[in-house]
Amino acid sequence: MSGGVSDVRAEGLRIMNSLHGIRIKTAPGRGGYVTNVYISDVSMHNVSMAIRITGNYGEHPDNNYNKNALPVISNITIENVVGVNVGIAGILEGIRGDNFSRICISNVSLTVQSRNPWSCSLIQGYSNSVTPESCEELSSDSGQTPVCYSGASSLPLRIQAYTHRISASGLLDTLLKWASM
Repeated sequence: MSGGVSDVRAEGLRIMNSLHGIRIKTAPGRGGYVTNVYISDVSMHNVSMAIRITGNYGEHPDNNYNKNALPVISNITIENVVGVNVGIAGILEGIRGDNFSRICISNVSLTVQSRNPWSCSLIQGYSNSVTPESCEELSSDSGQTPVCYSGASSLPLRIQAYTHRISASGLLDTLLKWASM
């Protein structure tokens, strides 16, 4: 069984010429947890996959693991992200019998090359102000106030639609200036 990661805050990230932008990976048999992760103010340029959260990573140190040990993936907030020359917006895939929950994505603007920018399965959460539009599993029109992790403490944040610290277009302008240097 694996341990866990919690209470992670990452801000002001600049990712260039990379296979993945933001990535969280685990697999059945790992057990453990990834909870209370807050990622904000990210710019990407020339990234193959902007966001990937996967429960099917498949690597284990040996064959002596409990195949029924399922990880807990919950309270993941990704906001204020801009990306230029991105291949795929995201792949978000939980594990059958172990949906990843409270995955919140907001204020994201990605210029993607793929005709199918998002692929999602076995996840639950919320999205708001995401371009290209995120997957149905993260629907913003559920009628409920989303509960998303704020990164400030172990308490989740109730966010109000369309309220953001910095606009995606402002981040995009900054990224374009930075990329042209």
